[in-house]
Amino acid sequence: MKLSDLPEGENVFLDANIFLYSAFDHPTFGVPCRDFLARVDREEVHGYSSGFVLNEVFHKLMISEIVDTFDVKAQYAKRLFKEKPEILDELSDVWDEMDIINGFNITILDAQTFPEFVQLSKIFHLMAMDSAHLAIMKINGLTNLATNDADFERIPYLKVWKP
Repeated sequence: MKLSDLPEGENVFLDANIFLYSAFDHPTFGVPCRDFLARVDREEVHGYSSGFVLNEVFHKLMISEIVDTFDVKAQYAKRLFKEKPEILDELSDVWDEMDIINGFNITILDAQTFPEFVQLSKIFHLMAMDSAHLAIMKINGLTNLATNDADFERIPYLKVWKP
């Protein structure tokens, strides 16, 4: 289902790729994700996410900016940080993007999801972080998911909304 077709008033969990497509101005998905986040911010739909999702967004934004700022390959960004943690002082985009996300009108859900996420991983063949997202959604009664991750299409009780 198309993200732009999500009915007004619905509750929806936002996966990391929605934030990242917007932040990175993805050529295909950037505008639809930005438009969707604007709908969430205007409370046309009720957006939910988790600390897990936002940590993933934060990590990917940080690695990307280290790669761009210091002209290193992604696989060396963490090593550079470990050797020179002060490089974070030279970053700005990651902090700006996280401030923008912090200002969005979304509810951050966090819950004890162990051992639920392990069982969901086994049942639906999901990687660890995806099963944690699903567990948080299940605990909070959410069935709409904004994502571009096809793995979630295996979950029969989810409605997956893609950009």
